[in-house]
Amino acid sequence: MGFEICQALEKSGFKVIAVVGPCEAPFEKLKKTKVFQVETVQEMHKAVMRGCKEFSPQFAVFSAAVLDFSPGKKESGKVSSKNSWNLKLFPTPKIIDDVNKRFPQIKKVAFKLEWKSPSMKAARAFAMKNMQDKSAEALVLNYLSDIKGKSHPAFLFTRDGSCVRAYSKKAIAHWISCFIQSSE
Repeated sequence: MGFEICQALEKSGFKVIAVVGPCEAPFEKLKKTKVFQVETVQEMHKAVMRGCKEFSPQFAVFSAAVLDFSPGKKESGKVSSKNSWNLKLFPTPKIIDDVNKRFPQIKKVAFKLEWKSPSMKAARAFAMKNMQDKSAEALVLNYLSDIKGKSHPAFLFTRDGSCVRAYSKKAIAHWISCFIQSSE
């Protein structure tokens, strides 16, 4: 998804900063995109903050599926399989929330992946609340139960309550690019 968004933004003439976790997408082929490679939630957080500070973007698109929880204790080396484990997970910081606090002038496009699609009325209410909570200008809302193969349906909401339906990553990326372009 991130690669499609970068590609669409480049085609619209934007310079792009991408914070990218491990993936096979060919980010190195993009000409107007500066890429920060990361592996952990902490590295992603640090790279996003650095990108916001150094480049002062007008928009930030939060499309990454960042871990919601991480283990409280990390072990190094091989751990014996003879022992049982009690695992305690802690919430990870929400990067979009920290961008809101430190860089409130940056406009945001948020993503939200949920499990199963509710009624359209419920989806709209959820999207409007989420955009308000995250100070986002737009929200890409999709449901894991609807994603199959190359089919990647999503509802694309804006703060004014409008909603468009897209059915592929490329269509979502194109909509984001057009939305940002029209918001300048």
